[in-house]
Amino acid sequence: MANSKELTLKIEGMHCASCVAIVEKGINKLEGVDECRVNLAIHSATVEFNNQISSEKIIKEIEELGYKATIGRPDILAANEKEAKSAKEAFTISLGLSLPLMVIAMSPMLFGQVLFGTLYNAIIQAVLSGVVIFYSGQSIIFDALKQTKHLRANMNSLIAMGSLSAFFWSMYVLYKIINGGTDLLYFESGAMIITLILLGRYLEAKSKGKAGEAIKALLNLTPTKALALINGVEIEIDTSVVKEGMTLLVRPGERIPADGTILENAPFIDESMLTGESLPVEKKEQDLVYGGSLNGNIPFQMKVTASGEKTFLSSIIRLVSDAQSKKAPVQQLADKVSAVFVPIVLGIALITAISWYIFAPNDPMFIRSVISVLIIACPCSLGLATPTAILAGTGRAAKEGIIIRGGDVLEKVTKVDSIIFDKTGTLTHGQLEVTLVQATSEKLADELLKIVASAEIQSEHPVAKAIVKQAKRENIEFVKIKNIESLPGAGIMGNYNEREILIGNKRLMVQNKIDISSLEQTAELEMDKGRTIVYAAMDNHIIGIITLADKIRSEAKEVISNLKNIVKEITMLSGDSRKTAGGVARSIGLDSFEAEVKPDQKQMIVTSLQKAGYTIAMIGDGINDAPALAKADVGIAIGSGTDIAIESSDIVLVKTELHSVEKLFVLSKQTLRVIKQNLFWAFIYNILAIPIAAGLFYPIFGLTLSPMVAAAAMSFSSLFVVSNSLRLNKIDIS
Repeated sequence: MANSKELTLKIEGMHCASCVAIVEKGINKLEGVDECRVNLAIHSATVEFNNQISSEKIIKEIEELGYKATIGRPDILAANEKEAKSAKEAFTISLGLSLPLMVIAMSPMLFGQVLFGTLYNAIIQAVLSGVVIFYSGQSIIFDALKQTKHLRANMNSLIAMGSLSAFFWSMYVLYKIINGGTDLLYFESGAMIITLILLGRYLEAKSKGKAGEAIKALLNLTPTKALALINGVEIEIDTSVVKEGMTLLVRPGERIPADGTILENAPFIDESMLTGESLPVEKKEQDLVYGGSLNGNIPFQMKVTASGEKTFLSSIIRLVSDAQSKKAPVQQLADKVSAVFVPIVLGIALITAISWYIFAPNDPMFIRSVISVLIIACPCSLGLATPTAILAGTGRAAKEGIIIRGGDVLEKVTKVDSIIFDKTGTLTHGQLEVTLVQATSEKLADELLKIVASAEIQSEHPVAKAIVKQAKRENIEFVKIKNIESLPGAGIMGNYNEREILIGNKRLMVQNKIDISSLEQTAELEMDKGRTIVYAAMDNHIIGIITLADKIRSEAKEVISNLKNIVKEITMLSGDSRKTAGGVARSIGLDSFEAEVKPDQKQMIVTSLQKAGYTIAMIGDGINDAPALAKADVGIAIGSGTDIAIESSDIVLVKTELHSVEKLFVLSKQTLRVIKQNLFWAFIYNILAIPIAAGLFYPIFGLTLSPMVAAAAMSFSSLFVVSNSLRLNKIDIS
């Protein structure tokens, strides 16, 4: 919508996939909300809404659902540290009380007799178990009560019901013991359920912290201090106060505080943490350097062009963080299941209780099976299956210099079957150099480059820049060209000494009926080498050509060859003539290419291929690539490209090296595979475990799960999912 807004919220109180489903369902039903996406792994929500509703109303609705919401991006690292610290403290107390509780409960087996006598034994167990459940496990119990108040249930509801069932059943048995009766106690089961759940949450929080290490590493790149040159005096200042236009001094071994251009010296800069490039890059005056990069060998001065939140590093951190809020479509199945999962489990627990009461009311399985079902079925692993994999996958990509805007993009990449490469600046370095200046006569030999360069000096086109650069190298004096008019996709026209000049491609010459036959053979030979030809005409007569070479990236041929094993179709787009484009295509092993493509035609080509049934990935770097990048199913911008190209894309390749494209496809495939493995485990675990916990196989095979084993298994399920996701940090994607 035209008035669409986006709100990012930090959510407190979510514990499982059911919590996610509750918040999403509650917010998505509000009038004015276009979409609400909740991420369990980073405890955040992203809400897209319009003018029909306010952000205050959305926050109030979340609070009415039983959760706390505050505006702002979640601090993943701080949240994980806080979560891990809290879980560790609760687990430590719980374990300290549960171990003696287990010894006392198992004393008949360990020592051959009941310690302290039957009554006092039961009382001590009740006290220890009560402290564990109601103190260490208070967050679980309180959340379960909150859910009950709202007539809902989540993972904590199941845990609370299981542990409280064990506790209050045992309190009933204690009452019987006081009155001379006897029965089995489950105090230790209730306490160990809480202890094992807290252990699982602690390990889970630590693992999630590892998944966010990529962001932590990026955050640590920016130094806290900078050395500013103010009126020739060196002054140390906080990086937070560095502003655009300031002059900074960066000494050897120091990290660069902000983005800027080099004013003097030619240092080697280590950009590995930003680009994944292992070797330092030699820079020269006027070259751009990025905040967070490491100065290698010599001090240099720089002029700040961007600082704080506007730096390239900050944009990377923002993109990586934003990626966590976008779900992969494969998560939709888990979301649908989670929405009805807890009510189904409660139903199964009720059926289990009724069945055992009817067929074996005096069997210990009557209470054990109900508790086990409630515990084993907690859907925590279901809620973590996708977001932890996306967190790890996008973090790993960031380390490789690949910035992915979301989990939905990762899944789209795996479905791509056609790749479109823009030629200049993508398959080539985008740095044209003049290789030949040939006039039609000796008289015009000295004039040709002067006229063309003087006309092109006002243009920002790479061809124009290369010609002007060559003229300056030869110390040519520029002349005045009047009435210059740009002809998009063709060239320029103007007036020189009252004579009309026309500079551009072959198509422009043909359209103006200019005879180019005298230079045709030379042009053909140059185009066979993949070179770009610029024709120059004066008063409708050809006066010469200038040929330019754009060096093809050394890795282009290998990358194209490897990508042919991944996708069905690879196409190159070029504004050059068909002959020139064909020369480049042949040299890198491409059969499919489009030549003489105007900027506005790129998007049309993407659309036509989509209509033919292809899922398109467009790779480009220029302003004229932006519409095509936005239209493609997956837009991939080369990081050295323009801001508008990067903003229009789904993925940014910070490292201007084509092997990153290969790595992107491999990593996307591996991440989706991990997500599917996680979801399979989460589903199959519950499908197999619930019947066993219910005692379905107990009468025949004696197979069952005790409440403690059920709690351990549930915690292991979540830990398995998180650990499996962390494999993405170590897999080989080269």
